[in-house]
Parts: sequence; structure tokens; C-alpha cells
Amino acid sequence: MRRFLLLLAFAACCAASPQPRIHIQGGTEALRENIRAHLNLSDQPCNLPPAGRQRLRKRIAKEVDAAARALGYYHARIEKLAFQRSGECWELLLQVDPGPRVHIAAVDLQIEGEAAEDPEFERLRRNLPLRPGDPLRHDRYEALKLTFQNLALRRGYFDARFRVHRLEVDPRSNRAFIRLVFDSGPRYRIGAIEIRQDILDPDFVRRYLNVKPGDPYEAERLALLHRRLSDSGYFTAVRVKTHPRPQPRPEVPVTVTLEPQKRRQYRFGLGFDTNTGPRLTFSYQDRYLNRRGHRWNSDLRLSFIDASLRAGYRIPLADPLREHLQLDAGLRRQNLDTFTSHQAALNAAYVHPRDRWNETLSLKLNYERSRTGGEDPVQSLLLLPQASWSRRQAKEVNGRITRGFKFDFTVQGGATLSGNAVQFGRLRLWGKYVWPLPWRARLVHRWEMGALKSTRFANVPASFRFFAGGDDSIRGYGYQRLGPRNAEGKVVGGRYLGVISWEYEQMVWGNWGVAAFFDAGNAYDGFSGLGRATRFGAGVGLRWFSPVGLLRLDLATPVIHDEADLRIHFTFGALL
Repeated sequence: MRRFLLLLAFAACCAASPQPRIHIQGGTEALRENIRAHLNLSDQPCNLPPAGRQRLRKRIAKEVDAAARALGYYHARIEKLAFQRSGECWELLLQVDPGPRVHIAAVDLQIEGEAAEDPEFERLRRNLPLRPGDPLRHDRYEALKLTFQNLALRRGYFDARFRVHRLEVDPRSNRAFIRLVFDSGPRYRIGAIEIRQDILDPDFVRRYLNVKPGDPYEAERLALLHRRLSDSGYFTAVRVKTHPRPQPRPEVPVTVTLEPQKRRQYRFGLGFDTNTGPRLTFSYQDRYLNRRGHRWNSDLRLSFIDASLRAGYRIPLADPLREHLQLDAGLRRQNLDTFTSHQAALNAAYVHPRDRWNETLSLKLNYERSRTGGEDPVQSLLLLPQASWSRRQAKEVNGRITRGFKFDFTVQGGATLSGNAVQFGRLRLWGKYVWPLPWRARLVHRWEMGALKSTRFANVPASFRFFAGGDDSIRGYGYQRLGPRNAEGKVVGGRYLGVISWEYEQMVWGNWGVAAFFDAGNAYDGFSGLGRATRFGAGVGLRWFSPVGLLRLDLATPVIHDEADLRIHFTFGALL
């Protein structure tokens, strides 16, 4: 114990012991910082004797010269080098004259081997970080060579080397000449691909492959393969290993090892927002019903005003990550202030990519019994063809979206098979943008538009009419409580919808922020009297970027009109 205490006291003494300090004048900030990085005085005692100072002067001169040459100053001189006592130790005072700087006169670069025809190397050649006229920096010269070597490894030139790498400096003319001859050798190809897993059909798993034997090697494509398999939802761990082999031909065999997820997943949840109040959720998923990757999922959502039960069967297609067939059956009950609705639906949807969009084509059989604004109940069995397109792009920093957008466009038709006769067409457009602003702020813009054309509007079920108001509509008003009114003054929903929102959000401390917003719009029966019908809401809010999502707490009030009182809006979930 005594030895331990002595060692601890010695360490504390050494850690607190004073050390020499360095003061440098002259030259650029970069030069001074480089000299400081080259000088090492931590091994020098505070009682340095005169003989030690003389030896140190010679070392300092060499280190200053090396630091200056590294930045292209081949004529740097030390005008002043002095040791000065300061407190318990001494200080080194340096006055440096950098002199003229060496500049690059010419860069002679040659690429040999298969990389001579590689567009990525051609792009690098056209955008070299070192060009004639630039000041010489040895670190950038070394970084240039490393860039070529790294690009060669990423593109599959595993035998690449510099046959010539020469930097010649003429201090008399202050010019530097760079000569590089890069021999890439042959480009390796993807060899045999071995997939190790036992839960799914091997041919099905191979649909996730974005490479095949014989393709030129690209590290980015193998990284994408890893991401595709990870995003599939079937595997808890994905390992992609490569084995470059120069003989008998340059190739890279690939081994993919997959560890399966648990087949069944159960989730329970409790939540609350001001649209639906408290809610209980339960979901069940069977990740692989069979070896062809078919899935079963079901969701139960319970709240006082909106309850639903849905079951779905998903069949992956040619590109299983982005293309599938979805079969759904569901029940839903809504009991809002403005309408009540009971629905039962069967739906078949084909989901696939189209350019940069996700396209969904579906056909739904929907039974609904609804009642709106005290009117007579509407009951119908509808056939509903639908097409929708969605797109999302976002840039995140520490879990917070700083720039991005999301679009959802839906076109829908409806025709009665039985019940109250009606035919209609419905269009809904929704978008949200996020723009970054200085000082950790951002601007969020949201808009929504809709239009409904029908033969008999009175027979259109409530869930297809347009309503406004609520957390993600016009804050300051209740959920789905805005829209055209009947003769009794009760909201019955509209043929058109228009909502726009602007929000300024400012981070103030850690993951906490504040917001100010303005919303406007309504559901309308026509285009006359838009000014009188439009409602406006404004307010302030609190934001918390929690580890599991964004929490928004808003205090909103109507402006101009006074149909509603001050309201609190609470939501939890993703911004886009």
C-alpha cells in the first residue's frame, strides 16, 4: 500500500511539474503552428545548464528548418533564438524570417495499366489537388500519392504502385517539379460469391446481390451490398469478406455470412398526442413465413376516437428491397366531433421504384358506414383504384434533419358496388421542406392540397371528404374540426383542401430548441369566399430531440377568427 501511495504521489508531482513554453513570431500562422508541432521541449528540464542550451540551439535550428521546408520555405532563417526565465521554468523566444516560398512549376503525371481508361482516375487527374502555381507543401504531395493508392484499392487495382514518385526542388529559383508514374496493373474482378445462411432460399437471397462474378471490383458496391442485406429485415448481422487472389487470374472471391433475425417479433406501445389522445398499440410480425421471404404483419391501434386492426401479407418480388406485393385486410372505427365512420377493407398493392420515386398501384374493396354533421348515414361498398408516388431525401446531423424534403401524391377513384350510389375522383398532394439557417436554426415549410369531384357529394363517405385542423394541419384548432358547414352549422367536410405552414426552429441548448409557427388554410366547398373561410393559427413551441425521436409541444391560438380557444398540441415522431 505504501509503495502504491508513493507511486501515486510521484505521478501527481510529475503531472503537475512545470514545462518550458514556446513563443514564435514571424511568418504565417500555418508556419508557426508547424514549427510548434516539430519542436519538442517536454524532455528538457527547467534548470537547463548553458551547455545543454547550446546543444538545444542546434536541435531547434534543425527542427525549425524541417518544419519550414515542409511548407515550402527553403530559405527560412532564425533571426532570434533566446532562452528567458519565466516563473518556475524558462521560455523559448523565436523570431523567424520565412523568406521566399517555393511554388510548384510543373506536375508530370502518368497513369499506366488498366486505370488509364478508368473514368474515376481520369476525374482525379482533371481535379488534382496540386497544380502549377500552388505553393509547395510536402504534406499535400504525400496526400496526393495516398489519394491515388486509396482510389486504387477502392476500384480493385490491388497490385498498383508508383513506379516513379519524385519531388524535385530548386531552391535557387524557388520552383518545385513533381513527377509521378502510377502503374495500376490489372483490375481485379469479382470472383465466386458464397452466401452462408440457412433460413431462406439461396436464390431468393441472391436477389439482394448488386454484384455478380466477373464484375469489376468496387468497394462502394460491396458496401451497398452490406447495406441492402442489413435493410432487408431478415438478418441481425451481415459480414461481407473479400479475398483478393492474383492467380490464376486477378479476382476477388466474396464470402457473405448472415445471422438471422428472430422469426417472430412482438411490440407493445403506449402513446399520446392531442389529435387522438392516449393510445395503445400492439404489433406482431413473422419475418419469414417461408423460405421465399414472405412476411406476415398485423397491427392493433386503440384510442378513444380512432381504433384500427390491420393484417398484411407481403410477397417480395424481383428487387425484394424495393419491389413487393402487399395484401391487406383491416377494420377501422373513427368517432370524431365532426363525423363517425366504421370501415372494413381488402386491399392489394404493388409497390415498386419509378426513377427516384416509390410508386404504389393498388385496388381496394372498401365498406364504410359513416355519418357527418347530423346528416343521414351513408353506407356503401366501394371499389377504389389508386396510384400514389412518394419521395424522401434528408440530411441529418446528430439525429436532427438539417435539410430535406418529402412528397406524397395520391390519385384515387371510387365507384359504388352496393349501397348509396356515388362515383368520385380524389386528388391529394402533400409536401414538406426543411432548410438550414445559421446558428443551428432551420425553416420548416409544409403544404397540403386536395380536390374531390363526385356525382353526388352527399353520398361520399366521410373518410374521403376533406377536413382540416389539428397537430399536422392548422394548429390552434381541434383535430378534423374545420370545414364547410351545413344549414345547422355543423361541419360536414369539403370538396377541396388547402393548408400551408411556416415554422422557424432555433436550437438553444443541447438537444432542446424553441419554435414559432404560422398555419393557414381550411377545407372548402368551392373557390368563392376563400378569404372568409380561411382560418389562421399561430403560436410557439418547445422541441426536444430525444434518443428515440422528435418531441414537439406547441401552444397555438387562432388569429383573426375566434372560433376556438388557446390549444396545446403534443406530438412525437419523425419530422419527415
